[in-house]
Amino acid sequence: MKNTRCTLDRLFDMFRTHGAKTLTMDDIAREFCISKKTLYQKYKNKEELLTEVLEHISNKAIEEVETVKNHYQCPIEIMFVSVKRIDDATSQEKNAFVLQLIKYYPEVFHQHQKSISIKIEEILKQNFERGVELGYYRTDIPTDLFIKFLTTLLFSVDVSPLFEDIKDKKYISTGIKFFYLNAIVTEKGQQRLKELKTKYEEMD
Repeated sequence: MKNTRCTLDRLFDMFRTHGAKTLTMDDIAREFCISKKTLYQKYKNKEELLTEVLEHISNKAIEEVETVKNHYQCPIEIMFVSVKRIDDATSQEKNAFVLQLIKYYPEVFHQHQKSISIKIEEILKQNFERGVELGYYRTDIPTDLFIKFLTTLLFSVDVSPLFEDIKDKKYISTGIKFFYLNAIVTEKGQQRLKELKTKYEEMD
């Protein structure tokens, strides 16, 4: 069993469909037409397999964000486009996979959150520095703290009972984006933010 991108994508689909606990190593071995012994030669336990799958999915999302950074010049516009990718990376929809992951594999879940948050915070820090250079972002705020506020929101909103009555994920994601940007932009940035809001509303 090779840990190719296609294999890891398939494993992720299987876990999302059946659940982190429900899907067994026997099920996985049958799916890939290998023996259970061969599977355990690659992964000593399911926790190790889950960790690799989650890391793979996170890296794919980060790669997409990096592509966005290379395509757009304006840091505010990069935030507009890349928050969707970041949102996908941090998304914890209340399906069997995530609920079982939290209940039965909490260490794997928390390590995944920590790993992806470090990567996201570095991207946000670079975005903020570029925004300051262009006069779009303020310099009188605790940058690291505000970035942690944003990553915390992105991680927690989908598992919080406070948002159970809001089914439109895009609506929540957009709200988080504007909450953060409105807190950090200068007057110049506010004008650019209005322009981009109009632009992307027309595109939707």
